[in-house]
Amino acid sequence: MIDDLPVVVALPAPLDATVTAWVERDLGWQVVDPAGPLPPVIALADASCGGLPWIAVTDGPPDDGIITAQLAAGAEDVVGWPDGRERIPLVATRVDVTRRVRPRGRRVSVAGVAGGVGTSTIALAIGGLLAWGGAAVLVVGGDAVLGLAGASGPMPSAGAHVGVAGVAGLSVSAGRRDAAGAAWTGDVVVVDDGTRVTPSTTVVVTRPDAGLRRARDLDRPAVVNGRLPLGPSEARRVLGQVPLAHLPWSVRVARAGLGGRVPSGLPGRWLDELGTGLRRLERWS
Repeated sequence: MIDDLPVVVALPAPLDATVTAWVERDLGWQVVDPAGPLPPVIALADASCGGLPWIAVTDGPPDDGIITAQLAAGAEDVVGWPDGRERIPLVATRVDVTRRVRPRGRRVSVAGVAGGVGTSTIALAIGGLLAWGGAAVLVVGGDAVLGLAGASGPMPSAGAHVGVAGVAGLSVSAGRRDAAGAAWTGDVVVVDDGTRVTPSTTVVVTRPDAGLRRARDLDRPAVVNGRLPLGPSEARRVLGQVPLAHLPWSVRVARAGLGGRVPSGLPGRWLDELGTGLRRLERWS
């Protein structure tokens, strides 16, 4: 749960008062004036609201036509009040992830304890979460990164990058990691280092198997990718720490990778779990 989140409620009466009361009482958020001294991060609205990320809130269950229209207008999600209100903090977690952990001008290095643990997917997901929050992010890796993001093919020149469709602010590059990162003028470089764990590695990725012992010995914040054969409690015991995230296996993740739709095709709850872990991460290298 995100506490003290500055939010705009721009809905018709009497829905606005009802939503405001719930947001302040149950979520602990701050409903603010968009022109006031505390800038809002997100809006709960019935239409686009001053360029802010916004969640469309309807009085009662929305029909398919309303959902289609609001998403086409740029809404992050469409929530029917009151039955769908519990989705609001989940969506806000994804949107707001960089308000607290945006490491401007920094480098985030992601490495796997072995091949095939999902390092490239995690690197792109981290890049997507930061980009959705407003950062300009470059994810640097090998051909796997380009393929997962749907940007396969040769780069136009050494160190060049291409944008990722559907994720404003996110770009990918398969050039030399150091050269591509040095040339980036945006906010964050996320490096997919494969299995190359170095002193500057920020996050390690492991499956919930024997790789947990390797991750424990590396003494880095860890993302556990998958829930079989070990569950969360067993994984924590072997890992010797609470992982940043213990991500469930999901056929939607596999389909997103096969279709070249990472991170935009990743399931929201999967991203929410990773985003929650990122907010706990204090050591950005």
